[in-house]
Amino acid sequence: MVARIIKQKSSPYSALNIDRLRMGVKLQAPIYDAEGEKNILLLASGKKITQVTIQNLKKRGIRNVRVHERDLSNLTLAPGESQSSGFTSSLRLRSQKLRKGSGGTSASGQAADTERTNSPWQIQSQSFLHEVIPPAATAYSPELQQEYRKEFAVLTKVTDDIYRQILGASRISLSQIRNVTDCSFSKMIQDMDLFVLEGITPVALGNFCRHGLQMSSLAMAIGTQLGLEKEHLSQLCIGCLIHDTGMIKINSGGIQGHLPASPIDFLELKKHPAITYNLLCESNEFPMISRIVAYQIHERCDGSGYPRGQKQNQIHPFAKIAAVADEFISLVSVAAANSEVHPYQAVEQLIYGASRGIFDSGAVRALLQSISLYPVGSVVELNQGQPATVIRTNRQQYDAPVVSIRKPDGSVQIFNLQDHPELHVVRAIPHAEFETLSL
Repeated sequence: MVARIIKQKSSPYSALNIDRLRMGVKLQAPIYDAEGEKNILLLASGKKITQVTIQNLKKRGIRNVRVHERDLSNLTLAPGESQSSGFTSSLRLRSQKLRKGSGGTSASGQAADTERTNSPWQIQSQSFLHEVIPPAATAYSPELQQEYRKEFAVLTKVTDDIYRQILGASRISLSQIRNVTDCSFSKMIQDMDLFVLEGITPVALGNFCRHGLQMSSLAMAIGTQLGLEKEHLSQLCIGCLIHDTGMIKINSGGIQGHLPASPIDFLELKKHPAITYNLLCESNEFPMISRIVAYQIHERCDGSGYPRGQKQNQIHPFAKIAAVADEFISLVSVAAANSEVHPYQAVEQLIYGASRGIFDSGAVRALLQSISLYPVGSVVELNQGQPATVIRTNRQQYDAPVVSIRKPDGSVQIFNLQDHPELHVVRAIPHAEFETLSL
């Protein structure tokens, strides 16, 4: 039946040479062999075009494929665009659409945010963002970075103590909770980029305390960019910090991170938000908003989440922020467990999710402002062929971060790509590949 439909003049499919396929695009419809009369299925919908995909097609002698009109514009490389830069260009285009859809990109990003009348996010006089000093285009202080790492290790132990108190139905130490939020505010003011860098580090699967701590840090950074005041950031932080308490009460043997291995495991997984909520309600120490965040953190704007499949306005705005932070940390952590650390691809999935209505577009945009389109710490390739490390963000121009380039003599040169239009990122380099280049 599919073959007959493709042969009709009204067919939504068009032939495309595989050398014109853009990498990194997830297919909305299947693609077929364009050269034979049988129209053999090559890739199913939902598959992603990668370098390996293209190499495998060439090994099979495939040179042209039939692509559905829904994928054609995203899959086709622009004139002069190479496949090595296609993935980056596609993602940059989506991020630009996301930026335009959230109020534009004026030179004064703060004013643009304030003018958004159709959004719950407004930067006002009491927003914590005003207390955060914009990072300079300089490298990190090694001493300060070491201090942040030690602080995160200490706060992980504090979070573990809080989990034990909740699970043991003992009195909750408010001083410990305030310690987490106060330290976070202090670190954000001191160096937001360094705070975010420590927060987005992959977490060992099953380490719920560390996961909660890091995603609370990332959520606070996102909330700061969205204009939340300190009290609301504290409520968001607490909800994220303790949202996985219920995971310890379920049978999580078949669950990797938050990825269930079977339908039965998924049913088990869906229990933990309600368990967490009930545990938090046994104490009057937790703000109601924090409890709601913990309960709704796995809901999705299109109703595809759990535990209740709630949509859009049924979900608290803070829970939408938490969902984006949780998804990013989960994606990079699962990737790290498989020895494939690609933070850039985690960003790509979230942007794609926002375009499909799964995640709140404002929260995803604020994620990009917090970590850059190429997350802080990523290794990228510039258009002139140099590998570079992303060290700083540019809030509105999140596709033009600050990068450091190591020169042949061992010295390091820093470029703010926002000020160097002749330079731009063409792709993110996997860590394994970068290590090979460094040998």
